[in-house]
Amino acid sequence: MIVVDIRNIFADRNIQLSDVSAEYIYYLEEKNEDGHHNLFILEYDRSAQKERLIANYSLEDPTFVEHMFVFKKSIILVLENGSNSLWMIELDKKNGMEKNRRKIVCTGAFKSCFALDSEHLLIYMAPDTENAEMFRKYKEVTGCDTLCYLYNLADNKKYFIKSSLVARTGGEHIKIIEIRGEKYAVLLDPYADESMKENYYKEQRWIHTDIRDNIWLCRLDDLEKELESGKEIIKKRCIASADIKALVRYMGIDGSKIYFRAKEFKSGTEKICSYDAAVNRLEVETTLHSNDDSVIYVVEENPFKIFSVLEGVKKKYVKGIVNSNIELEYDSDMGEFMSCIDRRYVIANRILHSTEDNASFNYCFIYDSKLDKYESYTCNSYVKGDSLILY
Repeated sequence: MIVVDIRNIFADRNIQLSDVSAEYIYYLEEKNEDGHHNLFILEYDRSAQKERLIANYSLEDPTFVEHMFVFKKSIILVLENGSNSLWMIELDKKNGMEKNRRKIVCTGAFKSCFALDSEHLLIYMAPDTENAEMFRKYKEVTGCDTLCYLYNLADNKKYFIKSSLVARTGGEHIKIIEIRGEKYAVLLDPYADESMKENYYKEQRWIHTDIRDNIWLCRLDDLEKELESGKEIIKKRCIASADIKALVRYMGIDGSKIYFRAKEFKSGTEKICSYDAAVNRLEVETTLHSNDDSVIYVVEENPFKIFSVLEGVKKKYVKGIVNSNIELEYDSDMGEFMSCIDRRYVIANRILHSTEDNASFNYCFIYDSKLDKYESYTCNSYVKGDSLILY
């Protein structure tokens, strides 16, 4: 296990992790100093164990929310306050110099954004008071609650997205995967949330529309070109689908494998499946005991793992289900299970609330199952592979 400690021993830090790799960690830190709201973009060199300031900004609007996307040579920073405009800033990753700065105005109120790569930013806009009627008519035609734009940083042009699939998907439902050196986009297209999908199944005799979950895969370059050209139908292939009798939900990515959960409503059978995009192979990884309320499942998205956690009287019993074969236990007082590293170290999180000052405190526990010892830290924590980040 590798522990990376980026806490400040003299003061609490308001940190937002953005990217964790084997060499570097990138994050945002906000500070309010002498009435000025400052934003710092920072890099932590894991081998040198040093923090480096890439850039900093004094924000005139304290309501700004930051979104940061890190790539090989650049960083995209988006600043927005939920209005119809946002600031897009492109930084050189090495020296922190601004390569591009644009104020982008769209129709509606900012909802979310997602960078497909270092040159293409998706922007999603929700209805606002001024455009409520236009959004209503738009939804009648397309079925989409949001408008979507693609901003090309290379030519500084904004393109309205005509693909209803991309418009309704939202940035949180797009995953990027690399297969044999080529980037692909995984588009998650659930019909509704799980409880609503199951209600449709129960009332299926009255329903005559195609109620279906899909997971799509498409080449990223092709997707970007088709969106810029205004195509309504994009080239893609379906790697998982479920009609009204079942559901399919994305779980994670590991290498060239895309993992998803499939559930049949009639039998209640629930399975974890994988699609290996490199060899076009679909496999069932395991069957879950979803009817057992005493067992919860903890998922790590990338690299993908699943653990089952059984709550005992004083202990929690953990077993690896997919991409892990651990079997161990730890004291329940340590809190909620997060992960297990090196088949030995249990990482758990506990939140304690103080009634005196109405504050909450995060505690990270590390339990060494081999030596039967634990240590704790008052901080936030994040696990990525064999690394534990304390911040």
